[in-house]
Amino acid sequence: MKKTWIIALIAVLVVLLIGGFVFFRNSGNTNDRDKTLIVGLDDGYPPMGFRNENNEIVGFDIDLAEAVCEKLGMELKLQQISWSSKEKELSSGNIDCIWNGFAYNEERAKTMTLTDPYIKGEMYFILKKGSTIEDQDELKGKKIGVQTGSVQQLDLEKSEFGKNVEIVPYADSLMAFMDLETGGIDAVFCSSIIGNYLLTSKGKDYETIPSRDIIQTKGSVVAFKQGNTELRDKVQNALYELNREGKLEEISNKWFGKNMVIIGEE
Repeated sequence: MKKTWIIALIAVLVVLLIGGFVFFRNSGNTNDRDKTLIVGLDDGYPPMGFRNENNEIVGFDIDLAEAVCEKLGMELKLQQISWSSKEKELSSGNIDCIWNGFAYNEERAKTMTLTDPYIKGEMYFILKKGSTIEDQDELKGKKIGVQTGSVQQLDLEKSEFGKNVEIVPYADSLMAFMDLETGGIDAVFCSSIIGNYLLTSKGKDYETIPSRDIIQTKGSVVAFKQGNTELRDKVQNALYELNREGKLEEISNKWFGKNMVIIGEE
């Protein structure tokens, strides 16, 4: 009888020890998780987030995220995702935020928790040099390239103008530009933020046409899972502080040659 009691006691102690180990291990993981910001991005979207010649992910948004994490005492983890499934990656918890030239629109504001816009570019059409097209209306009936899942694609599809063109989606803007050069499409519809960078980096001449009545974005934002206002507020407050300190202007000048930051503007 005594032997049975001792065996039972040992069994209870083993269960308690295992339970305690799991508790402390999970507690440690939770703390580590709270100190890490997992950013989901498309690594082919220069100059916001892309791979350089050393296969390192760099860009304007990467520098911003690093500055925010440094201020918050967090570790930055960059996670490449498929841009077409970014909402699923966010809602499932695989990433903490989408931070990669992510433009504001009303639909996204209803399904995600967004920061205030922090940078804004104009939307335009890019055509090959020598194109005789000089106005948006002359693009009717033509093939227009956009990045899959981008706000440009969504707004172009909803617009009256979009009903009169063939919208051709691409995995990223670089592929759209390649097809433009070979004549596969007639124009690329994108933000001047990425457009200006690509035009400069390619060292080629292109024509640009401003867009009308298609898109009225407020600018790029950081997107969090719907209801995650705590993390959103931390990141947003850090952006405001960095802007007051002049850090955002410094990063903008590095990538664009001028200050394109709009956070804090009325």
